[in-house]
Amino acid sequence: MTRSKPVIGWDIGGAHVKAVMLDTQSQVLNVSQQACALWKGLPRLEEAIKHLLHDWQLSADECDHVITMTGELVDLFENRAQGVQAIAETVHRYLPAARFYQATKGSGMTFTDNVTGQAETIASMNWHASAQCLAMALPDTAMVVVDIGSTTCDLTRCQQQQVLPSGWTDAERMRQSGLCYTGVVRTPLMALGPFIEWQGAQRHIAAEYFATTADVYRILGELPASDDLADTADGQGKSLLESMRRIARMVGHDVESAEDNLWQSLAQAFKAAQLTLIKHSIQAVIAQGQDLPQTLVGLGAGSFLVSQLAGELGMKYYAASAVVEAAEASLKKDAEVCFPAYAVARLWQQ
Repeated sequence: MTRSKPVIGWDIGGAHVKAVMLDTQSQVLNVSQQACALWKGLPRLEEAIKHLLHDWQLSADECDHVITMTGELVDLFENRAQGVQAIAETVHRYLPAARFYQATKGSGMTFTDNVTGQAETIASMNWHASAQCLAMALPDTAMVVVDIGSTTCDLTRCQQQQVLPSGWTDAERMRQSGLCYTGVVRTPLMALGPFIEWQGAQRHIAAEYFATTADVYRILGELPASDDLADTADGQGKSLLESMRRIARMVGHDVESAEDNLWQSLAQAFKAAQLTLIKHSIQAVIAQGQDLPQTLVGLGAGSFLVSQLAGELGMKYYAASAVVEAAEASLKKDAEVCFPAYAVARLWQQ
């Protein structure tokens, strides 16, 4: 479908607001990722929207706006329906013509400007938008789309342009391993326990919010600052020393008790534990279908893990950035991190 305006796709989460702007030829013009602690109140979302429009020097009516969300899950709201309604009302105050992505079993996907009574088809459907976009872009590829974000990992089978999900609600997908609550920034390291293999032994780890996966990948040099937007567990800085101090506490140590290479090895051990967790989820999702997919498609802030997982599973790896059209490689990579926002924008144009 030919659109007369550029489009901005928005992914409104509980911790971040992501946006991708496409021109009328589907080329990426801008990508933005902002920290947005939505559980602290809707004014955080209002500020994020206003900041982006100001930063990109746009008025709301210069572009079409299409939205997907997971922010309805934060404990600011009593339930998902209330959250979807509140987010939509906030969005419409600043983006009056915005439309919301919705997907249902058997009916495919569409966009609506009225969320009332439709929360079940709108809430937490960003995984579907990404999978739908990739299924259409890679019609001949049997694949598992693996979106490792700051907080969660979504795993979705696709084949012959069809999205084959493990379920349609968070509860169903969590039960069937299609949604795994582990990510590369905000996940408390205690969630990878209660034990970890380190220095040739099984170690008990502290059931305390001492450190997060951001510390692990910061120590290993795998987390870019542009994706490292969440607060630290102790509210302190993000230096290498401070990150090592936090993970040392997870096994009862002070950072001063050993050389840096020991804490590097501990970070590797936590990474291995997370990779094992995600690998088991991928294997469970693959086992749900009759045909075995041969490809993992990686996206999200943790896409750097997916290529390693593909190697361990003997599968091909495909970066989601390869389907993104942009003049600069940096924009392609940024759009991969913010892929649900890219996906809704791209689907709007098709």
